[in-house]
Amino acid sequence: MDYIIIGGDERFAWLARMLRGRGRDVGTLYREPVPGVPALAPDALAAADAVVVNCPPRLKGGDMDVDRIARRLPDSAKLLLCGPKHPEPRADFRTVDLWADEELQRENARLTAEGAVCAAMRAGRRALRDTRCLVIGWGRIGRALTELLTALAAGVTVASRSPANRLCAAQRGADFVDTGRIAEALPGCGLVFNTAPAMVLDAAALTRAKEDAMIIDLASPPYGVDLRAAWARGLRAWREPGLPGRYCPMSAARALTDAIIRWEERDSNG
Repeated sequence: MDYIIIGGDERFAWLARMLRGRGRDVGTLYREPVPGVPALAPDALAAADAVVVNCPPRLKGGDMDVDRIARRLPDSAKLLLCGPKHPEPRADFRTVDLWADEELQRENARLTAEGAVCAAMRAGRRALRDTRCLVIGWGRIGRALTELLTALAAGVTVASRSPANRLCAAQRGADFVDTGRIAEALPGCGLVFNTAPAMVLDAAALTRAKEDAMIIDLASPPYGVDLRAAWARGLRAWREPGLPGRYCPMSAARALTDAIIRWEERDSNG
């Protein structure tokens, strides 16, 4: 079998369908059945050419970790890992880090930004064009958010520690501030997106936030917003993890499928 899709959210159901649509022999394991895709037993791993698994694995009816999955595979099989949190690649090169694909990361950032803006619009009471937004961090998601928000005519301020990054933000039509001066930018912002995985909005900084501000933490652990401090002040603040898989699983699966096809091409070329 070309691919066994192990566990995962709705994105992985679409991934199984899309790989089959590309002519691959695909089955699933440890997840809800996917129409048109064979549901397999664990013994099928012994005959797999490759498996795709999110890290950490999200399994239904199973408790296998990545190492236990790998031990069940034939020596020639490849273990394709999705997501930024996974073990270091094995010395035998059995594992493939799909997140090393830069285009996949950029597309995932664009989908995350779109999902974050959608979440904000659903929860908000004013149009984005009437809202001053603060974007903390200038990684892939921060850039994608800034580009999307400015395209929607929102006022945007970007917080970054890097002068070069602040210049990039200005070139995209945003104002900017050093991350160390975030508290000075908060009073005028009705919508705050944090992408920095470090505590940048602590209790002291949050005292400067507008009473009706919404604060969305998009960072990975250890996160960047003190939610308890925000709630204590009556602020609407929350985390939005795994947005592509929840907001647009079909598009997220398309990006992942494209990354797998690119890996196949690289692998076949040695």
